[in-house]
Amino acid sequence: MGGKALTKYGVHTERKDTNEFLRLGKAIQETVSYGFLRMHSVSVETTVVTCYRTKPDHGDLDMLVKITPDVVKANIDYRKFIDLMFLPKAIHNNGGVFSFDHQDFQIDFIPIKEEKWEVAQTYYSYDPLGNVMGKTFHKFNLSYGWDGLHYKYRNNHGTNSVNILLTTDPRKIFEFGGYDYDRYLKGFNTLEEIFEFAINTTYFDAEILQMDNLKSIDRKRNRKRGSYHLFLKYLEDNGIDKKYEFNKDKDSYISAIDLFFPEAKLMEKLEELKQKDLKDFYLAEKFNGNLVMTWLPELKGKELGQAIKKFKDYFGDTYETVVSCASQDELRQIFMDVYNGKD
Repeated sequence: MGGKALTKYGVHTERKDTNEFLRLGKAIQETVSYGFLRMHSVSVETTVVTCYRTKPDHGDLDMLVKITPDVVKANIDYRKFIDLMFLPKAIHNNGGVFSFDHQDFQIDFIPIKEEKWEVAQTYYSYDPLGNVMGKTFHKFNLSYGWDGLHYKYRNNHGTNSVNILLTTDPRKIFEFGGYDYDRYLKGFNTLEEIFEFAINTTYFDAEILQMDNLKSIDRKRNRKRGSYHLFLKYLEDNGIDKKYEFNKDKDSYISAIDLFFPEAKLMEKLEELKQKDLKDFYLAEKFNGNLVMTWLPELKGKELGQAIKKFKDYFGDTYETVVSCASQDELRQIFMDVYNGKD
C-alpha cells in the first residue's frame, strides 16, 4: 500500500485524481466480479477502501475481496487470476496483499475472509485512523488490526505466543477504546476531521505516537506513511500534547477487558495457556538438548536437532506422558534405544 510497492520491479505508478480513482475502482470491481463468475463460477463481493470525501488524489487503490466458503472451495490462485484479468507488468505479494499495476496505477488486491469482512472494512478505511487506534489499544496489551481486536498473551519467556481474539465487532472495539462509532459511520469530509476523531477519546496520548517512541519495525513502517507524518504535524502545529497516564502494568487491565468482552472468555483462556506453559516448561527442563549432549557429547548442531526430533516423532502423541513418567535414568535408556534403532 502507499503506491510504491512495485518500484523494486522497475514499475513506477502515478497518482490519480479522485474522479479517475473512482472510475478505475468501479471498473476493477466489475472486472474482478466478472472474472470470478466466468472463470470459477462463484460470485464475489468487493469494496474499495473508503477515504475522506475531499481527498484530491490517490497513490493507490485498496480493494477488499470477500472470501466466502464458495470462494475457498473454488481454490483460486489469486496471482494467476490477476495476471490473466489485468496483464500487469508486476505483481507483488506481501502477506497476502497482492499489489499490481493497472493503467499506471497501483492496485492492492486484499482477500478478506467472510467473518472478518466488517472489521476489515472499518480498519482499512480513513487512513491513518486504524494505525493510530492500534497504538492506543497497544497500551492495554491489545492488538487492533484488519482481523479484529486481540489480547496479546506472552508466555513464560516473555514472547508474544498467542493472540486471543476478543471481538470482530467494530462497534464494540470502538466503544472499548472510547471512540464514537456512530460519528465514524457518518464518514469524514477532510483529513483534519479524521485527526480530530482520533484525538477525541479519553485514552488519547500524543507522546506514544511520536516516531522516537515507536518500536524499530513500527518506526520503519511509519516513515513511509505520509498520512501518519501529516497527523504528527497536525499535533505539533496545533499544540496538541494531550496525555493519558496508562498503567505500566498491563495485567491491571485484564479484568476490565474480560468484563467488556465476556463472550471471549479471556480469563478462562489465559488460565489454559498458563497451565500449558507450566507443562511445557517442566518437559523442557526434564528433556532438552543440553541433557542429550551429556549422554552423547559428539551430537551437536543439526545432528542433535535431528536426534531429538526422531525421539519426539517416535512417541508422537504419547511423548509428553513418556517424558513426564520416566525417571532420568529411564529416560536416558529410552532415548538411547530409540537413537540406536532398538524396538
